[in-house]
Amino acid sequence: MKESHKTISIVTPSYNQGEYLEETIRSVISQEGDFYIDYLIMDGGSTDNSVDIIKKYADLVNEGSWEKNCLGIDLTWVSEKDAGQTDAINKGFKMARGEVVSWINSDDMYFPGSFSAVVNHFSHNPDDDFVFGDGDVIDKTGALQWEWLSRPYNLKLLKSYHFLWNDFTNYIMQQATFWKRVVFDKIGMLDFSLHYSMDIEYWIRAGEEGLKLTHIPVKLGKFRLIPGTKSLSSDTAFWPENLEIFRRYNGAKAMKPFLTYFFLNKGLSRNFDIEYIRSQNGLILERWRGLSKGEQEVLKNRASKATAIACLRLSNMAFLRGEPKKAYSIYKFAIGHNRLLAFHYLSIVFLFKFLAGRNVSAFLSQFRTRIIQQYRNRKYLYRYFFKGRS
Repeated sequence: MKESHKTISIVTPSYNQGEYLEETIRSVISQEGDFYIDYLIMDGGSTDNSVDIIKKYADLVNEGSWEKNCLGIDLTWVSEKDAGQTDAINKGFKMARGEVVSWINSDDMYFPGSFSAVVNHFSHNPDDDFVFGDGDVIDKTGALQWEWLSRPYNLKLLKSYHFLWNDFTNYIMQQATFWKRVVFDKIGMLDFSLHYSMDIEYWIRAGEEGLKLTHIPVKLGKFRLIPGTKSLSSDTAFWPENLEIFRRYNGAKAMKPFLTYFFLNKGLSRNFDIEYIRSQNGLILERWRGLSKGEQEVLKNRASKATAIACLRLSNMAFLRGEPKKAYSIYKFAIGHNRLLAFHYLSIVFLFKFLAGRNVSAFLSQFRTRIIQQYRNRKYLYRYFFKGRS
């Protein structure tokens, strides 16, 4: 491949998703522009029709039968057992030859013109290390579910959890993110130990190392949400790995708010089951058994406090859902866990709700929710409402 033109390397980890794989492959090899495509499909030993699909397009491309819209395409593939998605992606990255790299999962897609937009951006912004854009979230049929509109990179926000709407703040769309291959020399490859959150860890690691990540308001990728896949496997599936990322980049002493919402979400997923929350306390601490004794003690202390505060929050939520007996039971557990929490503002709010009644409490809760939503829209989701800003 000629040195004078950019080569973009794309890795697709694949395993038994033949239903969508063809669309993924075509979205890569149909890209049009003044660049070469180095495409690597890392199949984990699929038993459906995935390998047949891969062979079909590999033969079309490598025999010259595929009508190319770029300077040239090389399609390399393997089908062999691997240690999971992250392992497959890293294996592909080690084989990549392009100056620009990324990965696209075997059920996701690129928009036409994505590669040209990326190559053009790096050509005009040589100091940038990453570029990420916008995209669409689609269902299994390809129907639009919602737009994913990102915003400028903010490291502090990315490694936080915003309590105002009980949600992670990962606003970077993996399917719309590309970076220079030299980034691997600076920060390494994806974290092999992560299976759900390897992308957000990589964006944070890059920011921590001072790399430059730039957003462009252009739709580059499509993220397909399918029942049964990792993204929709559970409301709390990503939590353990995200907690490890928060600990790694914020420190053990900062973990109480993150752990609070972990236990809160676990409680909500099991209809306010206190015993289940307590069991999760031990399981999440087990993940950190390899840390120093000092750090383990800090995390144990933070987890204990977080459990009680999560229960205070759950007691308030149970009351608003019309379950006063369960709410009071959870409240007593929280106060019994830590007597000082009787003076916590959540405790005061709970007692006020009991005195004021459910109707008044519900009205005040709805008012608070509207205020929070307005803040959220203006502070973080403004691009969904004010199209002129980026």
